[in-house]
Amino acid sequence: MTLLGPGDGARLTALGSTYTTKADGGATRGAYWLVEEEFWGATTPLHTHTTADEAFYVLAGRAAVWLDGHETEAGPGAFLLVPRGRPHALRRLTDDPVRMLTLVSPAGMEQFFQAVVDAGEERLAADPDRLAELAAEHGTEILGDHPGR
Repeated sequence: MTLLGPGDGARLTALGSTYTTKADGGATRGAYWLVEEEFWGATTPLHTHTTADEAFYVLAGRAAVWLDGHETEAGPGAFLLVPRGRPHALRRLTDDPVRMLTLVSPAGMEQFFQAVVDAGEERLAADPDRLAELAAEHGTEILGDHPGR
Protein backbone atom coordinates (compact mmCIF):
# COMPACT_ATOMS: atom_id res chain seq x y z
CA MET A 1 0.00 0.00 0.00
CA THR A 2 1.18 3.52 -0.75
CA LEU A 3 -0.19 6.59 0.96
CA LEU A 4 0.91 10.04 -0.19
CA GLY A 5 -0.15 13.28 1.41
CA PRO A 6 -1.01 16.51 -0.40
CA GLY A 7 1.99 17.65 -2.44
CA ASP A 8 3.86 14.38 -1.86
CA GLY A 9 5.39 12.45 -4.74
CA ALA A 10 8.27 12.79 -7.13
CA ARG A 11 8.08 16.11 -8.98
CA LEU A 12 9.07 16.68 -12.60
CA THR A 13 8.76 19.90 -14.64
CA ALA A 14 8.82 19.76 -18.44
CA LEU A 15 7.09 21.27 -21.47
CA GLY A 16 4.73 23.64 -19.67
CA SER A 17 3.60 21.42 -16.81
CA THR A 18 4.77 20.30 -13.40
CA TYR A 19 3.92 16.68 -12.64
CA THR A 20 3.71 15.33 -9.09
CA THR A 21 3.66 11.54 -9.41
CA LYS A 22 1.19 9.74 -7.21
CA ALA A 23 1.76 6.29 -8.79
CA ASP A 24 4.28 5.42 -11.49
CA GLY A 25 4.75 2.38 -13.67
CA GLY A 26 6.90 0.70 -11.04
CA ALA A 27 4.17 0.96 -8.41
CA THR A 28 1.38 -0.11 -10.81
CA ARG A 29 3.29 -2.91 -12.59
CA GLY A 30 3.13 -0.82 -15.76
CA ALA A 31 -0.66 -0.40 -15.70
CA TYR A 32 -0.72 3.40 -15.42
CA TRP A 33 1.00 6.64 -14.40
CA LEU A 34 -1.11 8.90 -12.15
CA VAL A 35 -0.02 12.49 -11.52
CA GLU A 36 -1.30 15.76 -10.20
CA GLU A 37 -0.49 18.05 -13.10
CA GLU A 38 -0.11 21.83 -12.95
CA PHE A 39 -0.38 23.04 -16.54
CA TRP A 40 1.15 26.54 -16.49
CA GLY A 41 2.20 26.78 -20.15
CA ALA A 42 0.07 28.70 -22.65
CA THR A 43 -0.60 25.72 -24.95
CA THR A 44 0.53 22.25 -25.82
CA PRO A 45 1.29 21.32 -29.40
CA LEU A 46 -1.24 19.25 -31.32
CA HIS A 47 -0.15 15.69 -30.63
CA THR A 48 -1.29 12.10 -30.33
CA HIS A 49 -0.21 9.21 -28.15
CA THR A 50 0.34 6.05 -30.17
CA THR A 51 0.70 3.67 -27.23
CA ALA A 52 -1.39 5.09 -24.37
CA ASP A 53 -4.78 6.43 -23.39
CA GLU A 54 -4.82 9.69 -21.41
CA ALA A 55 -7.46 10.97 -19.00
CA PHE A 56 -7.75 14.34 -17.26
CA TYR A 57 -9.93 15.37 -14.32
CA VAL A 58 -9.80 19.14 -13.84
CA LEU A 59 -9.36 20.21 -10.22
CA ALA A 60 -8.90 23.97 -10.67
CA GLY A 61 -8.62 26.50 -13.48
CA ARG A 62 -9.94 26.26 -17.01
CA ALA A 63 -8.47 24.86 -20.20
CA ALA A 64 -9.67 24.73 -23.77
CA VAL A 65 -9.30 21.20 -25.10
CA TRP A 66 -8.84 20.69 -28.85
CA LEU A 67 -10.17 17.27 -29.82
CA ASP A 68 -11.85 15.98 -32.97
CA GLY A 69 -11.44 19.28 -34.81
CA HIS A 70 -12.98 21.63 -32.26
CA GLU A 71 -12.32 23.19 -28.88
CA THR A 72 -14.31 22.57 -25.71
CA GLU A 73 -13.84 24.37 -22.40
CA ALA A 74 -13.04 22.22 -19.38
CA GLY A 75 -13.30 23.66 -15.87
CA PRO A 76 -13.31 22.20 -12.34
CA GLY A 77 -15.06 18.84 -12.25
CA ALA A 78 -14.72 18.20 -16.00
CA PHE A 79 -13.41 14.82 -17.09
CA LEU A 80 -11.80 14.15 -20.46
CA LEU A 81 -10.76 10.80 -21.89
CA VAL A 82 -8.44 10.85 -24.90
CA PRO A 83 -8.08 7.39 -26.44
CA ARG A 84 -4.72 6.56 -28.02
CA GLY A 85 -4.35 7.79 -31.56
CA ARG A 86 -6.66 10.83 -31.14
CA PRO A 87 -5.00 14.20 -31.91
CA HIS A 88 -5.48 16.68 -29.07
CA ALA A 89 -4.06 19.87 -27.57
CA LEU A 90 -4.65 22.06 -24.50
CA ARG A 91 -4.79 25.82 -24.09
CA ARG A 92 -4.80 27.46 -20.64
CA LEU A 93 -7.64 29.95 -20.19
CA THR A 94 -6.83 31.24 -16.69
CA ASP A 95 -3.95 33.25 -15.26
CA ASP A 96 -3.33 30.54 -12.67
CA PRO A 97 -2.16 27.06 -13.66
CA VAL A 98 -4.77 24.47 -14.50
CA ARG A 99 -4.57 21.70 -11.90
CA MET A 100 -5.57 18.27 -13.12
CA LEU A 101 -5.43 14.69 -12.01
CA THR A 102 -3.92 13.04 -15.09
CA LEU A 103 -3.86 9.30 -15.73
CA VAL A 104 -1.91 7.67 -18.57
CA SER A 105 -2.43 3.99 -19.31
CA PRO A 106 -0.28 2.05 -19.73
CA ALA A 107 2.56 3.75 -17.85
CA GLY A 108 5.60 5.01 -19.71
CA MET A 109 4.92 8.63 -20.61
CA GLU A 110 6.78 9.65 -17.46
CA GLN A 111 9.93 8.37 -19.17
CA PHE A 112 9.41 10.87 -22.00
CA PHE A 113 9.21 13.84 -19.62
CA GLN A 114 12.28 12.60 -17.74
CA ALA A 115 14.13 12.29 -21.08
CA VAL A 116 13.21 15.92 -21.86
CA VAL A 117 14.65 17.03 -18.52
CA ASP A 118 17.78 14.91 -19.04
CA ALA A 119 18.35 16.24 -22.58
CA GLY A 120 17.75 19.85 -21.51
CA GLU A 121 14.45 21.45 -22.40
CA GLU A 122 16.06 24.67 -23.68
CA ARG A 123 18.30 22.68 -26.00
CA LEU A 124 15.30 20.71 -27.30
CA ALA A 125 13.27 23.90 -27.82
CA ALA A 126 16.04 25.09 -30.13
CA ASP A 127 15.93 21.74 -31.99
CA PRO A 128 12.25 20.86 -32.57
CA ASP A 129 13.17 17.94 -34.83
CA ARG A 130 15.09 16.31 -31.97
CA LEU A 131 12.15 16.94 -29.60
CA ALA A 132 9.81 15.26 -32.11
CA GLU A 133 12.22 12.30 -32.40
CA LEU A 134 12.42 11.98 -28.61
CA ALA A 135 8.62 12.13 -28.34
CA ALA A 136 8.25 9.43 -31.02
CA GLU A 137 10.71 7.21 -29.15
CA HIS A 138 8.27 7.38 -26.20
CA GLY A 139 4.97 6.87 -28.05
CA THR A 140 3.95 10.47 -28.79
CA GLU A 141 3.67 12.03 -32.22
CA ILE A 142 3.89 15.83 -32.35
CA LEU A 143 1.65 16.94 -35.22
CA GLY A 144 2.32 20.68 -35.12
CA ASP A 145 1.53 23.85 -33.21
CA HIS A 146 -1.70 24.22 -31.26
CA PRO A 147 -4.46 24.57 -33.91
CA GLY A 148 -5.60 27.89 -32.43
CA ARG A 149 -2.20 29.57 -32.92
